[in-house]
Amino acid sequence: MSATASQVQVTMVVLPLLIIKPPLTRAGFLLSKSRDCRWIPARTAFNQTGIWEPKLTLQVKQDLEAYWKPILHNVKHRQGSRGKYYVLSMFPYPSGKLHLGHVRVYAISDSMARMRKLQGYEVIHPMGWDAFGLPAENAAVEKGMPAHVWTESNITHMRQQLINMGFDFDWDREVRTCDPAYYRWTQHLFLQLWDAGLVYQKEAFVNWDPVDQTVLANEQVDENGRSWRSGAVVEKKLLKQWFIKTSEYAAALQEGLATVPSNWFDVVDLQRNWIGEITGHRVKIEVWDAQRTKAVDTVSVFTDNLPGLLGTAFLTVPPDHEMCAKHRSENAQSLDVACRNPLTGEFFPVFVVEETQRRTVGLDPEARFGVPNLNEADADFAASHSVTWRSFLTADGLIAKGFVGLSGMSMSAAAAKIVADGKEFISTPISSKCKDWLISRQRYWGTPIPLVHCAGCGHVPVAAEDLPVKLPLLESISSRGGSLLAQQVDWVNTVCPKYVSFRLN
Repeated sequence: MSATASQVQVTMVVLPLLIIKPPLTRAGFLLSKSRDCRWIPARTAFNQTGIWEPKLTLQVKQDLEAYWKPILHNVKHRQGSRGKYYVLSMFPYPSGKLHLGHVRVYAISDSMARMRKLQGYEVIHPMGWDAFGLPAENAAVEKGMPAHVWTESNITHMRQQLINMGFDFDWDREVRTCDPAYYRWTQHLFLQLWDAGLVYQKEAFVNWDPVDQTVLANEQVDENGRSWRSGAVVEKKLLKQWFIKTSEYAAALQEGLATVPSNWFDVVDLQRNWIGEITGHRVKIEVWDAQRTKAVDTVSVFTDNLPGLLGTAFLTVPPDHEMCAKHRSENAQSLDVACRNPLTGEFFPVFVVEETQRRTVGLDPEARFGVPNLNEADADFAASHSVTWRSFLTADGLIAKGFVGLSGMSMSAAAAKIVADGKEFISTPISSKCKDWLISRQRYWGTPIPLVHCAGCGHVPVAAEDLPVKLPLLESISSRGGSLLAQQVDWVNTVCPKYVSFRLN
C-alpha cells in the first residue's frame, strides 16, 4: 500500500531513541544511496504496529525503550570480519549517583562501540569501578558503615542507572578495583617493578592534608596551598614513602610524544610541561655523619654539567629541604653532615641558603652543587664561608691532571665517560622538575603493598602464588587518621616468606 502521513515506515540506527525518517518510494523498502540504486528492506522503529506516531509522547518514548532495551542488552559478541576493536572508558568512582559528566563520557564510548560493531568489528566495551580510595573511607566514617558495604551499594545503584540509560557495555566483563581477583594483578605488577629495581622506599617531604590525614599529589593542592578536597591548608610532613622510578623513562616519554596525533596538542603540551625539558641528570650523593665515619643518608641533586662534579666545593639547600629536617644543627647556616663526592671521594659541606627566586607552586625544594670553578657567585660564596676548592680545568678548557680516567678530556667527552662509568649513582637523562612517582597513602581503603617488612631480611616480596594479599574488611571505621591496618594485629603480624622457604627446604 502507499505510505500516508500517519503511516510511514522508518529506519533506526542501533541507538536508543534515535529515529531517522527516510524518503520512501515503495512500501517496506528504501532507496540505497549507493551508485547501483538498489532497494533494501527498511526496518521499523515501531515493529509492534508498523505505524509512525505523529506525536512523540512520554508513553511512546517509554514503549520504545521497553521494546529496544532487551534487544540491545542481549546482543552477544560475534566475530567481526574486520578484526577486533577495544573501546575503554575511564572507570567511574562509585560515589552513589551518576551525573551529567558520566552521561557525556559514556555516551561517547557507547557511540564508538556501536559504530564499530556496525562496521563489522568484534568489539569489547567493558565497564568497571574505580572503587578504592579516600572518598569511600570518609563516607564510611560519616555514615557509620563499612567501606566495602558503602562501595558495593553504590555500585549496585549506579550499574542500574547505566543499564536504564541503554549503554552497550559488556557487563559480563565488569570489574571493580576493590575485588581481590582484580587487585591481585595490581600487586603482581608492583612486584614486577620491584624485581626490576624500579620501586624503592625513602623518607621524603609530602603534601599532608591535616583534615583527611593523608598524602596529596601536587595536582591536589591549589594555588593557595589548600587541599582540593578538604580545603585545609596543606602541610609539609616528612614521612617514609614508596616511590616508582618514573623519572627513568623521562626521555622515552618525551620522544613518544612525537608520535601522538597533532590534534591532541593540548594533551601533548600538558605532558611536555610535566616531564620538563631534559637537560641533565640526577646524581645520588652519599650523606655522611659530621665525623665522616659512615654514610647516614643519600640526597638526589640535579645537574646539567656532570664534569662540574669534579670541582664541587659545597652543596646548598633551601630551609624547607628534607635534609634540613633530618640533619639539623645548632648553626642555622649549615648542616651537621658532609657529602661525599662520587667521582673524587672527597667530602664537601652543606649550607642552608634562602632561594633567590620564587619557586613554582608544586615544585619541591632543590639542592644545588656549588662549583666555584664555573660560577663566580659560587666562588664568592666559597670565599665568604672559608671553603677551599681547586680548579679542575686547564686554561684551554680540558680536564686537568689528577682526575684518573678523565684528565685531558674535553667537557663533553668527560660527561659521556661519567655517564658510562657511573650508572650506580647517575640517572638516565632527565629534567630538573621530573620526579619519581610517590604512590604511598596513609589510609585504609586501598590495595595492600605485597611486601613483608622483616627485621632480619628487610623488605621481602610475597610469592606470586600467594597473591593477593587481601585487605581485611573492617566492619567499622570510627575516625579519620592513623593507620587502621596497624591496629589489625593478626593481619600485620605474619611470617617472613624467606623464613617459610627456609623451613620448607
